[in-house]
Amino acid sequence: MIIRSFVALLLLTAHAAASDWTLISDRSELEFEGTQAGAPFQGEFEDFTATITLDPADLEAASIRVEITTASANSGSAERDGALPGADWFDVAAYPTASFTSSAVTKTVEGYVVEGTLTIKGTALPATLPFSLSIEGNEATATGSLVIDRTDYGVGTGPLSPMVGNEVAISFNLVATR
Repeated sequence: MIIRSFVALLLLTAHAAASDWTLISDRSELEFEGTQAGAPFQGEFEDFTATITLDPADLEAASIRVEITTASANSGSAERDGALPGADWFDVAAYPTASFTSSAVTKTVEGYVVEGTLTIKGTALPATLPFSLSIEGNEATATGSLVIDRTDYGVGTGPLSPMVGNEVAISFNLVATR
């Protein structure tokens, strides 16, 4: 009886561990795209982490949390990158991180959708992220995007705000291993 219980516990632990993923930071990307004076620009967050529990056979147990270091925003423009950490934009002194926390993951015809809360500058709003998922052996790749209105989060409130488009596309390509 004790041996059967031990084997059952090992199987349950192995199943739980099989759905836990570790982000491979140097192969993962979190990018943004906006417009300034009508011209598009791209950037990326160079520092972010993710805690991922996801098994396509058990989506009810899925849990995803991404934490982004806002000071790591890099758009390749010294002027823009100099303004982003300031109080009018990300206010990194008061809000050093932004985050996404899932509440549900569902399967769709096109792939998956994760519902959750996106928090930027202390403002937490519901967000829906469609994504595709590829699992090969012990490696998974999730790719997706969403568009937000930066003003909903109080980002870009200063005098330069009218020069920057309100819509910001956020895209991700996360690579993780079991």
